[in-house]
This record gives sequence, structure tokens and C-alpha cells, in this order.
Amino acid sequence: MRKGLLQKRKKWSGARTKVAWLLLMTLFVILTLPTETVASKAPKKNKNFRVIGYFPSWKPGEVEKVRFDVLTHVIYAFAIPTARGGLMPLENPGTAQELIWEAHRSGKKVLLAVGGWSYNGTPLENTFVSATATASKRKGLVKSIMRTVQKYGFDGVDMDWEHPRKDTSSEKQYEELMLLLAKKLHRQGKILTSAVLSGATPDGGIYYDAAAHTDRVLGAVDWIHVMAYDGGDGKRHSSVAFAKASARYWRKTRKLAAKKVVLGVPFYARPGWVSYGELVNSNPKAKSKSHVTYRGMDVWYNGVPDIKKKTKYAMKNLGGIMIWEVTQDSVQPAKSLQTAIKKMIR
Repeated sequence: MRKGLLQKRKKWSGARTKVAWLLLMTLFVILTLPTETVASKAPKKNKNFRVIGYFPSWKPGEVEKVRFDVLTHVIYAFAIPTARGGLMPLENPGTAQELIWEAHRSGKKVLLAVGGWSYNGTPLENTFVSATATASKRKGLVKSIMRTVQKYGFDGVDMDWEHPRKDTSSEKQYEELMLLLAKKLHRQGKILTSAVLSGATPDGGIYYDAAAHTDRVLGAVDWIHVMAYDGGDGKRHSSVAFAKASARYWRKTRKLAAKKVVLGVPFYARPGWVSYGELVNSNPKAKSKSHVTYRGMDVWYNGVPDIKKKTKYAMKNLGGIMIWEVTQDSVQPAKSLQTAIKKMIR
């Protein structure tokens, strides 16, 4: 009886020794594997992902709202073109200098946005057409832009001609302007970007005039900012589906590399144009929604869930995310859309 029990104990002891030895060998193999073999199962982060925020020149006292812990680039908006082919004096130049100083101190870059939708209530489309009507005017406009860039120390230019039209003179004029500006900027190691149409409609169709951003222009710019918002009031404004359709147009239809496509997101609601910050101040639950009633009006916007979805999509498929505009965010970190972006990319 004892002899049999001793024999069984020896077998159990031997089995335990073998198991322990196998466990030790397995642990040794895992610890000595090349780092990339073990880490390859973890999702890869897009290390070159850009987070770009527009800062409006007409809000000089709000530079402190710029989140340099989140943003990689800031765009100072706007320098206004003239019909003669020049630029108006920069609005609030002291604010631009402050923004550039703070950005450079944080290792970030600041671009100068030229144009915008309108100035003092007048659309700028016809101004751009006139300002680029001849080679002489285009050279003059580029010269004025470069002079402003050098005077204040901007790191590049974001062209906001909203917008050149397909199969019109503005298509060719825009192309010639951008090629000349790219040559001048890149020679100095500076950046050229362009704010472009969504490319797709909220219904998934093709926005015809997006083709006026020609292949030559797309080849000349460092990247584009896709304005995937203002699709209309209500649900058409800036849904996740609209954002993805817009991105697909530029990536698949226009064959742009992922790194050259930056997805634009709005920090405001439609109708009413009320800022996201104001919405969450009036209704704390607005943070987690995309549709609320504000002062008796139904408004649609991007709350934290939508911003996270768009950032996740952009991280996987595109080169970055762009914000219009940063001062419209909530100053409360827990409700901030910039904080939501940061959580997705870190």
C-alpha cells in the first residue's frame, strides 16, 4: 500500500516538475521574443496624425482657449485678398504674433489662412476671381502673401478660396495661383494646404465643383482640409456618415494618399450657428448628444460621441482631423471636444 502510494507520489512529483519546466521555458521564449513580434498584436497608432484648429482673428482675447496639448497646427483666419491682387492689412496682428509665439514655444506650427467665405457680409468668391484674373495679379497676390508670412513668422499658408468652380475661368486661375504659391513656400521649407469642399453631399452624391481642385493642385499642396460640415441645417449638417462619404471621395475617387486628407469637424450647431461650448453650458447633457433643443429651436451638432467616432475613423483611414473653430469648444476639460480627440489619439 505504502509502496504503491510512494510510486504514485513520485509520478505526480515528476509530472509537476515537467509542467513547471514547460511554464518556465514558455515564459523565457516570450520574454526573449523581438519587441515588434509581441507588440504587433496591439493596434498601431498613427504617429504622424495631425490635429489642426482654426483660430479666428476676430476673437483676440481668446488665445488661451487654444489647446497646444492637443493641436499640432493652428491656422490664423483670415488674411483678406483684394480685387487688385493684394492683401488687406492683417486683422489683430498682435494676436497673430502672440499665437505664433505660444505655438512655437510648444513646438507647434501656425499657418495663415487666406480668404474665407466672406468679408463684412460679402462673399469673397468674386474677389478671388478678380484678384487672379491675370498672371500679373496672381504674382502680386503671391508676393503679398509671402510678405505677410515672412513679416509675422507664419509656418505656411492655408488657401481658403470658397470656392473655385469647375469648367469656369476660376478653375484655371486657382490652379495657377496654387502652383506658384507652392513653389514659393516650399522653396523656404514652408507648408501649403487648402480648405476644400466636402466632395460628397450629405446624401452620398458627388459635389461637382470639388473637381475644380485639380490633380495638379492636389499634387502641389502638402495636404487638404475637407470641410465635411455645413451640408445643410438639421441632420444634414455634419453626420458621421457624411464625414465618411466626404473622406471616401478624396481618398478613393480622387486617389489622394491618406496622409494628405484631413477631415474637418464643426464645433458649432445648425441651425442657429450656436457654439458647442454654449450648448453644454445651457444643457450639460448636450455633451453626449448630437441633437438638442436650444432656446426653443432644434439644433444638430457633433457631441463627444460623434467627435470620437470621426477621430477614430480618421486615425485609421486619413492623415488628421481639422477643427472649425477652437474657441467654440467648452472650456470645461471634462466636456471639451478637444479633450475627446486627445483621448482617442494618445
